[in-house]
Amino acid sequence: MDLKERLLELGLQGFECSQIMMMIVLELEGKENPDLIRAVSGLTGGMGHGGGMCGALTGGCCVLGVFTGKGDPEEMEDNRCHEIIQEYTGWFRERYMPQYGSTDCMQIIGGDFSKCLTVCAPIIEECCGKILELLTEYEILEG
Repeated sequence: MDLKERLLELGLQGFECSQIMMMIVLELEGKENPDLIRAVSGLTGGMGHGGGMCGALTGGCCVLGVFTGKGDPEEMEDNRCHEIIQEYTGWFRERYMPQYGSTDCMQIIGGDFSKCLTVCAPIIEECCGKILELLTEYEILEG
């Protein structure tokens, strides 16, 4: 199954932007984490469907954090963690600000949450691609 098909499948199952992004990347690693998927649901629709910052942006930062952040007292954060996340957020702003004038969900979907599947799916797909590119470029995932 290709990425577009999987995105559509997850969307039709009721998952949203940040959840889908987390699921896609975890699946590539052969992992599942329902607690983490529930946790990032708070980012969907611009943080609790409040229309704030896009869940593909905030969710993408969370995905990168899963691979580079500190998770327990004995673990060291990847020293490039913040650099990688900043590269992603900079890319997101450069890619979508000109088109939508904002990184806010409400602006991107034109104030209509019913457009999420059609408007957001291509954004989620591109964001997943960028995250995989970064994780490969920084040799966190094998290409």
